[in-house]
Parts: sequence; structure tokens; C-alpha cells
Amino acid sequence: MLDEEVQAVILAIVVVAAVFAISQYLAAGRVVEPFSELGLLGPNKKIGDYPKEVLVNESINLYLYIGNHEGRSIYYIIYGKLGNKSTFINETVPADAPTIARYEVLLPNDYNETIPVNITVPSPGTNYRLIFEMWVLNETTMTPQYHGRWVQLWINVTSPTP
Repeated sequence: MLDEEVQAVILAIVVVAAVFAISQYLAAGRVVEPFSELGLLGPNKKIGDYPKEVLVNESINLYLYIGNHEGRSIYYIIYGKLGNKSTFINETVPADAPTIARYEVLLPNDYNETIPVNITVPSPGTNYRLIFEMWVLNETTMTPQYHGRWVQLWINVTSPTP
């Protein structure tokens, strides 16, 4: 027979293993820190190869990366807006600028999607801000709600030479 000390050590190991197994079972599927991702990729689906200057009405080809780690399915709405250097935006206040594009996607938890973006700017200008804001569908009110995530691209738009 085993002596009492060995039995106590074995019992302690079994109890610790059982507590760990039960805690893992209970925590499975829970998201401790839910978050969403929003990224802007260049024409080659990479960070950093963004256009800096385009012509009026020239198609700007980019990609939006959207990731869901909220612990549930989310209906995302991304608004593309055209602002300038004085356009204010932060995590609580969306940009007060004209919407020039809208993209929608329903993502299950732990999924992501890369969406092609083709935008044109109708007038010349310097220091335009292409702003992409993430909104989510509020399931209670069934209306879009600003989610506090946004990305931007600074561009200059020139007129074509005649």
C-alpha cells in the first residue's frame, strides 16, 4: 500500500487537474476581451502600397480587412467618407463628411473578410482624407451604431491635363 503522504500528493494532483479541466470547460466559447478589426490594404492587398496621388474620377483600388472577435456574429457596415485635414473623427465621434461608399458584411465570431474597394473622387484637391468607419447593426433598434473603429488614407487629387 501507498503511504499517506504519497496518497495526499496524488489526491492533490487529481483535484488540481479536475479544477483546471472544469474551468476550461466552463470558459470554453467565452470571449474575455471582445474586439473587431478594421484595416485598409493597398491595391496588392498589402499594408503600405497605397496611392498618394490620383486623377479626378480615377478609380482608387483598395481593400478593407474586417475581423470579428466579439464572441457572436456581427453585421458590419463600413462607410467610406471623403474628408479633409479639418475633418474631426475619433473613437466616439464619427466623421461629419459626405459618404461616398458603403460596404456591408455579416461575420460569424472568429472570421474575417477582405472586401475590394473601388472609389473615385469627383473634384481636385490636396490633403483629402478617405475615411472608412466601422458601424455595427444594433440588434435592439435595428439601426447602424458607430463602433469606434476607423482608418484613413491621405491623398491628393489632380485634374487630368488636357
